[in-house]
Amino acid sequence: MKKLMRIVLSGIFWISLILLEWSYFGYPMLMWAWSKLAGKPIRKDHTHLPMITLLIPAYNEADVIGRKLHNSVALDYPHDRLEIIVVDDGSTDRTAAIVRDFPQVRLIQQTQRGGKPAGLNRGFREARGEIVVLSDASPDYEFNALRQLVRAFADPQVGVVVGDLLLWDAESAVVKPAGLYWRYEAAIRRWESKIGSTVAVHGNMFAIRRDLYRPLPLDQVNDEFSIAMNVIAQGYRVVYEPEAVSYDDASATMRDEFQRRARINAGRYQALFNTGYLLKLDSQTRFQLFSHKLLRAVTPVLMILTLITNLILFLSAPIRWIVPLIGQIGFYAAAAFGWQRRSQGAKLPKYLNVPFFFVSSNLAALVGLWRWITGKQRPTWQKRAAQTIDSEVETEATLSQ
Repeated sequence: MKKLMRIVLSGIFWISLILLEWSYFGYPMLMWAWSKLAGKPIRKDHTHLPMITLLIPAYNEADVIGRKLHNSVALDYPHDRLEIIVVDDGSTDRTAAIVRDFPQVRLIQQTQRGGKPAGLNRGFREARGEIVVLSDASPDYEFNALRQLVRAFADPQVGVVVGDLLLWDAESAVVKPAGLYWRYEAAIRRWESKIGSTVAVHGNMFAIRRDLYRPLPLDQVNDEFSIAMNVIAQGYRVVYEPEAVSYDDASATMRDEFQRRARINAGRYQALFNTGYLLKLDSQTRFQLFSHKLLRAVTPVLMILTLITNLILFLSAPIRWIVPLIGQIGFYAAAAFGWQRRSQGAKLPKYLNVPFFFVSSNLAALVGLWRWITGKQRPTWQKRAAQTIDSEVETEATLSQ
């Protein structure tokens, strides 16, 4: 009986470890090789200038909406082909009053707060653009971002284009360099785009053909992901455009960032398990969702299984299982030390970046899993305070969605 138990525990350990390594190392290597050997070109045209609606859902964004709209009306895109709409989701501050100061911007006010899905559904009903660009209220766009973003729509198979995202350091007035994790994720998005579609999207710069949009359920949390999956289900591509750049501020505190990531992960579980995308999409997209999204979603569970089984196996065969146990304990100890340093406001040494970011991200994912299971995550969003964050790992954390 003890031998059978050891076999079972050993199997759980190795399966969990292999799945973790596949998601973070094996799958990216496959995407790189696949994109080199059998990539599908995207037909881009710099002269392609369709009618655009820039759609900005907002709730209590008085501190940033003015800056956002100044940036939006000054973008390098023909003004007669650019419509700007702000959907105010029942703000209780001066958001609506500030929007009214911009005659080029159309304000749609919802008297009661209904959440972002309700705002998006309303905005798409009102939009006139052939292409609708979804943007949060905080990011600024590069002067030529819209031109770069829409050039891929010259390809009739492209249904969604997602831009790049960098962090703005307001204190020193410079753009922070992208962290290791963001560069890693951006590379995967490029490779996925080359083989067909990327399954990793974000809401700072998200463009879609208006006629491909399908109204969202009002309880949807991870809205851009669901929109993208619906576009793929209709036979179109979702691609990443690194030349279309937006800038955003980081979360003001570790707590704000943790809550933001927990919300994102609750939406990820909902989108993966409640909507059936893992079953109704084509086999290639299902494989990508499994490798890039599902395994990332269950990473905290795999981490717990790997540690617990290693501990139990160590008790019966210490020499055989000591090395992986020391490795895991050392990794978590480094993450805990990094957490302590960050909570004290200290900058992390580079060797702590990866363990701190990885463990803190997956703690947030565990909270998100609990919220999804208990149904406690609401579709309304909480505005986050923004300020500069010094550590590169925080840059990576902010950009990890």
